[in-house]
Amino acid sequence: MRIGRVPRCKTVVLVIWLLWVAIFFVGTPAGAAPVKNLIVLIMDGCGDEQLTLARWFKGAPLALDDMRTGAVKTYISDAVIADSAPAATAYATGIRSGSGIIGLAPPVRNIAGLPPAAPALALKPQASVLEGARLLGKATGIVVTCRISHATPAAYFAHVRSRNQEEDITEQGVYQGIDVVLGGGRRYLLPTQLGGSRRDQEDLTAVLRSRNYQLIDKRLEMSGVTGPKVFGLFAMSHLAPEIDRPDLAPEQPSLAEMTQKAISLLSANKNGFFLMVEGSQIDWACHANDPAHLLSDLLMFDQAVQVALDFAKKDGQTLVLALPDHNTGGLSIGNRRTDETYDQLTPELLLAPLKKMRRSAAALWQSLGEDKSPDNIQKAVHQDWGVEITREQAQQIADLAKQYGKEGHYALGEVICAHYTHLGWTTHGHTGGDVPLFAYGPFRPVGLLDAQDIGRLSARALGFDLETLTLRLFVDATQAFPPEAVHLDHTDPHNPVLQVQHQGRQAALPINKNLLILNKQELPLEGLVIHVAETGKTYLPLEAVHLIRGESKPLPAIAK
Repeated sequence: MRIGRVPRCKTVVLVIWLLWVAIFFVGTPAGAAPVKNLIVLIMDGCGDEQLTLARWFKGAPLALDDMRTGAVKTYISDAVIADSAPAATAYATGIRSGSGIIGLAPPVRNIAGLPPAAPALALKPQASVLEGARLLGKATGIVVTCRISHATPAAYFAHVRSRNQEEDITEQGVYQGIDVVLGGGRRYLLPTQLGGSRRDQEDLTAVLRSRNYQLIDKRLEMSGVTGPKVFGLFAMSHLAPEIDRPDLAPEQPSLAEMTQKAISLLSANKNGFFLMVEGSQIDWACHANDPAHLLSDLLMFDQAVQVALDFAKKDGQTLVLALPDHNTGGLSIGNRRTDETYDQLTPELLLAPLKKMRRSAAALWQSLGEDKSPDNIQKAVHQDWGVEITREQAQQIADLAKQYGKEGHYALGEVICAHYTHLGWTTHGHTGGDVPLFAYGPFRPVGLLDAQDIGRLSARALGFDLETLTLRLFVDATQAFPPEAVHLDHTDPHNPVLQVQHQGRQAALPINKNLLILNKQELPLEGLVIHVAETGKTYLPLEAVHLIRGESKPLPAIAK
């Protein structure tokens, strides 16, 4: 029998595809067992220039250096330049979403060059890597230096239309059953009557205690925590910048300390764990064009990477991914001052002004109090940044600060870096370039990836399917039951409840929670109940659908 030859073009395509698979998961043989643990470390708002500067400042290699494997495209569904919400959503869910969106598919619009978004998926909740790890029986953790309700951590456990819905985000985090949560944002656990920010007047600390969590708010308490469940929120809002923490907030732990503790607690789970760590304030430092804040937080992030890497090397069953979600500030080593002298810039000249900076720009600005006169600005800048600026420059800072309003400290870096350092900044916002990718362990990716590839490879490495998980966790209530049987009760506008009547059964499902009250019996669910006001749709886990219908069908298996 004669076998026809495969056309040359098809052979080339096949070879390219095989090479891509081999490169994408370099060192991971086909059919390899899933990893036991996954640690994702996100340096918010960072890029190569920031890392180069940190390496010069440290005077030694970074922990990240030996892990460099590629880069990631950061654009989102509706813009060339990403904000943290959709950027982290891509990493968490494998879906490219739109500006401000947390854990939902994009609306029905995309930038030119992308396929149109499917109308049926518009703003539909998308399952995350953390949710999948939890259903696999793994422990889960979040470690950040911002409020836990901020965009990047939220993308791993919440599903809301706007990143500003921090009350909803925190509530969803509490009811997700995350094992270890360390960071800031205690105010969103407490009702306003107890000094918090919750307008629904729910005390989520009481919910956490009822679910056997240890609640801590001091660094010294962290060492005594034995787990397995802990909520450690060490500030009402964000944690202090690393450069300020030892003096202004010594009761708060460092990012490396929180990472070490989280890994210690989570690794006790025999099934393994998923942990997301964010160097949250690298982004804010770059927004402010603040080298002091940038270097201290970035080098502390690198210490957290070292903690994760040390564990992974001993464990042998852990994939570590480290990467920014986007770049911020447009930092350059070299500015207008070096136009004619860039090839004469020595490390000593580069670092000399940076080593004199003892406070973040925000802390320096706050220390001025109500007296933000040029004379007072001159004194504070000399004391905290070691620079003797002119009165004219102090006046320029004062004038710019008025324009920036609540972000008045942005004026410090903008003026001082241009005149007294060799650093350039192009913006106080984000930038749109690719960001570096670092990885270690099984399933280590290599090459240029799309942002959503991070979520997909994370799920693949853990051994489950994100699409199946989404179908299991988020069922449109009006597709599961007749529309007339479903009603969203807004009697308490801050605590809406999905009501379902089915064949004599009365079901109530509070929004943002994992609870089903069926014929007055409260049952825990494996996922959250989510309402998206913009589409009017409410989503509930398939498990809840089966319980309300009185069915005993098995749920779809998510493991591959």
